[in-house]
Amino acid sequence: MKSKLKIFIFLSVAFYFGIEILNPFKEEVVDLKKFTDYYEETNEENGGVSVLADNFYKFEKEYNFTDIQKSTELENQIAKEGTEETNTEITESSTELVTTEKPQEVKPVEEEKKFPEKREYVVKEGDTISEIATINGMSMDMLLANNPNISVKNLKIGQKLTVVSENGIFYKVEKGDSLYKISSKFKVKVDDILAYNDVDEKSLKIGQSIFLKNPDLKALNRSVAKKTSVSKKKTVVATAGFKFPVEYRGVNSPYGSRFHPVLKRYIFHSGVDLKARYVPLRAAQSGRVSFAGYMSGYGKIIIVKHSSGYETRYAHLEKIGVKVGQNVDKGELIGKTGMSGRVTGPHLHFEIRKNGRTQNPMALLGKK
Repeated sequence: MKSKLKIFIFLSVAFYFGIEILNPFKEEVVDLKKFTDYYEETNEENGGVSVLADNFYKFEKEYNFTDIQKSTELENQIAKEGTEETNTEITESSTELVTTEKPQEVKPVEEEKKFPEKREYVVKEGDTISEIATINGMSMDMLLANNPNISVKNLKIGQKLTVVSENGIFYKVEKGDSLYKISSKFKVKVDDILAYNDVDEKSLKIGQSIFLKNPDLKALNRSVAKKTSVSKKKTVVATAGFKFPVEYRGVNSPYGSRFHPVLKRYIFHSGVDLKARYVPLRAAQSGRVSFAGYMSGYGKIIIVKHSSGYETRYAHLEKIGVKVGQNVDKGELIGKTGMSGRVTGPHLHFEIRKNGRTQNPMALLGKK
């Protein structure tokens, strides 16, 4: 056992001295001439060496500590003063200092929402309906829709008209109305109603005025006719003594500006179209027949002159039962309604004029 221990110690000591004496890497090689296969001294400007083998890359790097020091001092100064946040970039291939400023966020300015407004326009000398409409940014049809009682031919100086800042009308909410019903009735989009009015479905109230942009003209005409019609089907007498020429069953088209169903344009309606399908026609007031025959547009028509400058006209008749010069009494049978002339269906076009100027028949036919 002791002999084995002595042998182990001997071998360990021998191995230690062998490494110390025979180690080939003990001395660092600094003489590059011994490795001329790969290196040789060069005259490079930076005092370095060049690798001659093709499978190596040549790297060069320049440092400008003066410029780097300047940029560092600049950064410290900006950070200390706290004026602006900057991003500084120093490139290795250039000594140029690049500074970019952080863009400031610009908040959009919210414009105050403006809703359409209704205002008054006073007619001046030389004014026409088309010119007034153009000046106020409206179509002539929409101007007439906002002023159903004006006459295109008899526009007066000093007359007051209603004009709107947008091409549309102000509609008063009725019982049972909703945004969808109004949209469907006048053929306007719900989104447009909401855009032009400070309103929603829950806040909609009866009698509330809301703006409708470019509503359907036919729908406007029907709406006006509904408002001017009499709710009960009764014969009525006016203070001027006029009587309904037919049994009242409603109005097809009211007096004033309207969309003509045949001409397909907005014109002034000089009378009122009463619902009457081939029914007996009677004189609205006592008078003398001044015309009985055919007239362009009117078809078969009877015109009766009355006292105080009044005149009544009964148009689109099927039959005429009187002659020119004949005297008639109030309520006397004078003909039969029909659909002659420029019409789309049977009805009675009824006019009341005073001194040659048209009047609203519905205003002269009040309840008894």
